Amino acid sequence: MKSNYIMTFLMTLPFILGGTAYAQDSNPANEKKKSNRQLEEVVVTARKQTENLQDISASLTAHTGAALDAMGVSDIKDLMNVTPALTVTEMAAYSLIFIRGVGSDSFQGPIDSSVATYIDGLYITLTSNQAQSLGNVQSVTVLKGPQGTLYGRNAVGGAIVVETKKPSFEEVQSNVTIEGGNYNLLKGKVHLSGPVGDNFALGLSGLYTNRETYMIYTPDPSQKHLDYDDRGVKAEARWAPTDWLEINASHYNIRHSSGDSAPLTNDTPSPLFAAVLTANPDPWETGVGTEVYTEMESQASKLEFDISNQYFNTKAIFGHSEATSGVYWDYDMAYEKLLIIEAIPNTAETDSIDISFTSSDWGPSWLSWIGGIYIEDTYKDQTTPIYVDGLTLGQQLAGLDPNLLDGLVKSLGLGALGLTGLPANPIHLLLYGGVETDAKAAFAEFNIDVTDYISVKFGGRYSDETRVIPISTVDARVQNLPILGTTDWVRAFDYDEDSATWTDFTPSFGINFDLSDDAMVYYSYTTAFKSGNFNGLNINAPPSRIEPEEAESHEIGVKSDWLDGSLRINAALFSTTVENGHAQILSLTSGGVTRLENAAEYTIGGGELEVTYNTPIDGLVVNFSGTWLDGTYDDYECTNFDPETGLEGTYDCSGNTTIRTADFAGVVDISYRFDISRFENELGLGAYYNSGFWFDPTNNVPEEEYTKVNARFSIRDSETNMKLYGWGSNLTNEVSHMQRFRQDFGVGESYARPRMWGVGLEWEY
Repeated sequence: MKSNYIMTFLMTLPFILGGTAYAQDSNPANEKKKSNRQLEEVVVTARKQTENLQDISASLTAHTGAALDAMGVSDIKDLMNVTPALTVTEMAAYSLIFIRGVGSDSFQGPIDSSVATYIDGLYITLTSNQAQSLGNVQSVTVLKGPQGTLYGRNAVGGAIVVETKKPSFEEVQSNVTIEGGNYNLLKGKVHLSGPVGDNFALGLSGLYTNRETYMIYTPDPSQKHLDYDDRGVKAEARWAPTDWLEINASHYNIRHSSGDSAPLTNDTPSPLFAAVLTANPDPWETGVGTEVYTEMESQASKLEFDISNQYFNTKAIFGHSEATSGVYWDYDMAYEKLLIIEAIPNTAETDSIDISFTSSDWGPSWLSWIGGIYIEDTYKDQTTPIYVDGLTLGQQLAGLDPNLLDGLVKSLGLGALGLTGLPANPIHLLLYGGVETDAKAAFAEFNIDVTDYISVKFGGRYSDETRVIPISTVDARVQNLPILGTTDWVRAFDYDEDSATWTDFTPSFGINFDLSDDAMVYYSYTTAFKSGNFNGLNINAPPSRIEPEEAESHEIGVKSDWLDGSLRINAALFSTTVENGHAQILSLTSGGVTRLENAAEYTIGGGELEVTYNTPIDGLVVNFSGTWLDGTYDDYECTNFDPETGLEGTYDCSGNTTIRTADFAGVVDISYRFDISRFENELGLGAYYNSGFWFDPTNNVPEEEYTKVNARFSIRDSETNMKLYGWGSNLTNEVSHMQRFRQDFGVGESYARPRMWGVGLEWEY
C-alpha cells in the first residue's frame, strides 16, 4: 500500500548534505566590508527567488550552515535556541513545531505539522523526525507567519526552508570534520564534490554521529537507554548541457535511533493511580518498566530542472520519498508495567511535483512575478501494538473506583470480544490506520513598483485536497485464553472507509515604502490553509474527523541599516488569528489512543525586534533578537484530565493562554573575531531566555522559565585550512522539556538536553 511520509525525516537529510554558508556571502569583498564595520548582505532563496534579506517585506531569520556549526546547532531542536520565534519540541519521534505560537501538538503518524518544512525545494510531509541532524547545510531560513501563497500545504504557522550547496562546475570542494565531546560523543562529516568535465559535477556526502543518551535509568543506573545515533549518505549530480538548462539529481538515505525523545518518566501520577505508580520527577532520570526509544530509516530522491529563457524561468522538482519509523514506549511511564503502547511501524511514501515560473528581464521593469502548480500523492499509516497486563492492572485497580475498571474494559474494546472485565491473562491489541492524501494547488504572486519608493505585492493560492482513510482496524487476543472460540488474533473492529475533500483560496497582499536606500516600512496580509484529517487510531469508536485549519495574519514592520551600515534594526508588530486549530489529547478513554479536535478560534499578537551591531571595536559583533507574544483562545471547548481527580472531561478553555506561547523569548550573542599571525580566531558567548509557557490548553501543565548559556571558539590556520573549534551548550545545566502532557496515568515528560560540549577539527579544501 502506498505510504506517504514525505517525511519529516527529510529534515535529517540536510545533515548529510554537505555545504557551506549561503545566506551570507564569504567572498573577499564582503570581508573588506566587515573590516569597514558594514554588515554583510544576507542573500536567501526562501521565497523561491534570490533576494536580499533586507529587501523582503516579511519577517524571517536566516542562518548559515557555518554559523550553526559554530554555535553547536546540530539539529532543528537546537535551532530554537538561536531563533526566539521558533519552538521545537518532540513527542516520541514526532516533531511539534511552532512559530510565533502557531502550530499543532498533534503527533500521529498520518497527521501533518502546521509548520511547513522544505529541504532543497522538497516539502516534508511526515512530522516524525523533522528534528534530526542538520549537519553541513548551506542555510536555514525561518519564515514567520502564514505562508499560504508560496509554500501552501500546511504553512499555517510559517515555514522552515533548508538549502544545501550544489556541486561546483569550477573547483573541487571538500570538507572533513571529526568531533568528540561529553556523553562519549563521536561525530564525523565528510563532503567531496567537484567538476567532471566542463558542465558536469558530482558530489558525495556522509555523516556519522553517536553518543550515549543523557537519560539515567533510576532503578538500575548501570543499564543504559539506547544511544543517540545518526548515519547517512547522500549522492548528487549536476549537469548543464546547455546555457539555458541545468539538471540536478540527488538521493540520500539516513538512519536514526535514540533513547532521548520518547516520554520517559511519570512526573506526577494521576490521583487514580497515585497509590500504584512510582513518580519520578527528577530531571534526566527515568523509571519506566520497559525499554523506550525511537528509530527511523528514510530515503528520498529528487530530480530538478532549471530552464531559463528571455521570457520567464522555469523550475520543476520531482520528488519521491519513503520512510519507516518505530516508537517504543511505556504508556504509564512508570516502573510498574501496566500498559505498553508502540507505534511500529509508521510508514510513509510521497510522490510530488512542484513547478514554478518566475519573471525574467523581459517585460516591464516595474513588474516581477512568480507562479506555479503543486501536486502531491501521499500515504501515511501507523500500526500500534498495545500490551495490557490484565492481572496486575486488575489487582492494582481493585481498591479504586469500580467505574474506572468498567470504563477501561470499554475503552479497550473488550466488550466486543464477549468479555465483561479484565482477564488475568495479558491482553494484546493491534491498531492499524492509514490516510491517503491527494493534494493539488496553483499559486501566483505579483510585485509591482508603483513609484521609485512604493511597491505593492499581491497573490493567492488555490488548494484542493482529498483525504481518504481506506482502512482502520483493531485486532485483539488474550494470551492463552480463547475468545470467540480461538486464541489467535480476532478482528474486534473493522471500520468503514471514509473520505472528505476540502478546497480553499488563500490570498496575500503587501505594500512596501522605501524611506531611503537603507530603510523600508511594510505592511503585509497573509493567509494559510491546512486541510482536515482523520483520527486513525480509534478503538471502540469509528475514526473521527477534524475540519481544516485556517489562519490570517496582519503585520507591519521596518527594516533598516544605520551608522554607515554597521547597525541593523528590524522590527515587526503582528496579529494572527487561527480558526479550527488542530489539537490532540493522549487518552485511552477518548475512544482510542489519541483524540483529535478543533480549537474553534485563537488569536496571537506580538512583536519582534532584531538588532545587529558591528561595534567600533574591530571584529566585535553584538546580536539581539526577541519575540513578545500574547495568545488567547477566543473559543475552545477542550478535552483534558482534571489534575485533582484524574478523570477526563470537557472544559471551557476560552480565555486561556494558547499552548507554547511564551510571553517573551530572546537571544543575545556576542562574537569577537581577531587575527594572530596566520591564525583567524573567533570567540563567542550567547544566551537564550524563555519566560515559560503552557503545554496544555487548560493551563495546568507548565514549562517554567529558563535561561541557557552557550559558548564557542575557533582557531583557523589560513595556510593549511585546518580549523580547531569547540562549543558548549546549556552550560548552566538548565532544565527544560521536549514535551510535557497529561494523560490517563499522569503527567508524562521528556527532557531537553543538559549541559553538552564538543571539540572538533575541520579541514577544507
